[in-house]
Amino acid sequence: MTITTRRQALGLTAAAGLVQPAFGQGGYPSRPVRVIVPFAPGGTTDLMTRLVADHLGAPLGQQVVVENRAGAFGVIGADAVAKAAPDGYTLLAGSPGPMAVNGHVYRNLPYDPARDLCGVCMVANIPYVMAVPTSLPVANVQEFIALARARPGSLNFATSGMASRLTVEMFRAMAGGIELEMVQYRGGAPARTDLLAGRIQLVIEQAPAFLEDFRAGRLRALAVGTKRRFSLLPDVPTMEEAGLPGYEANAWMGYGAPAGTPIEIRRRLATEIDAIVKVPAIRERLVSWGSEPLGGTPEDMDRMLAEDRERWGRVVQMAGIEKE
Repeated sequence: MTITTRRQALGLTAAAGLVQPAFGQGGYPSRPVRVIVPFAPGGTTDLMTRLVADHLGAPLGQQVVVENRAGAFGVIGADAVAKAAPDGYTLLAGSPGPMAVNGHVYRNLPYDPARDLCGVCMVANIPYVMAVPTSLPVANVQEFIALARARPGSLNFATSGMASRLTVEMFRAMAGGIELEMVQYRGGAPARTDLLAGRIQLVIEQAPAFLEDFRAGRLRALAVGTKRRFSLLPDVPTMEEAGLPGYEANAWMGYGAPAGTPIEIRRRLATEIDAIVKVPAIRERLVSWGSEPLGGTPEDMDRMLAEDRERWGRVVQMAGIEKE
């Protein structure tokens, strides 16, 4: 989805002000730092990465260069980081696919996310939302489940990639194994078009893509996948509140690094990124994009990654998905 232009993101520099360095300039870094985005320019991961990177150079005292290496659902860019020297000069614009999901679904993955990548600092959570067309005669999650049981196999769900499939597979399993038909799309835009037209009855996707549709009454939000309610959809319950305890699905963006990167370097980077995320203008921009600002330490991100990898591994096993 398109959430703003890069020029608009760069314009925050003046509003945010300078984030002062927390450490002296001796030692690391002594040359420019490169951040690889494993997706095309203009998407959520790319824009969040650049928003932080544009403010990270000043406290580090070095240029921070963002490079897009798109392809293979994030595999190409993530592999480049996994094979880079663990010295803090090559970072990854991390997200669930390259860092937590891909290891469970691709047979010949050229890197091992758990072995070859580690966390630096989270930037933001991006909630998933269960969305249905307003023409579907359901007002909540339990009514959807009841309809699916009454009409097994007659309701379709859209998937534009493995993440959007797994969110529905987890829902199906936790709802008692309801029968839904999967329809695959090349991207989120055509899936949204068919959802609006009622040709598809369900998506569980990143909430920002549908916020305007919810506000305009074109689509109905039944639940969000986060542990807490989403601030931009305060009247929409969580999946747990809707009767599916333990359901949790959200996208996120965070900075990662090659495994073996010294913890002192990761903590230095995390201190600066965390400070940037706390700047009011930066937080406001992240919220306006439909995300929840985070920050934190490398240890925080490593714990989250371990939990994410375990959760998606269970979902893949529950769904009986074989590695491609």
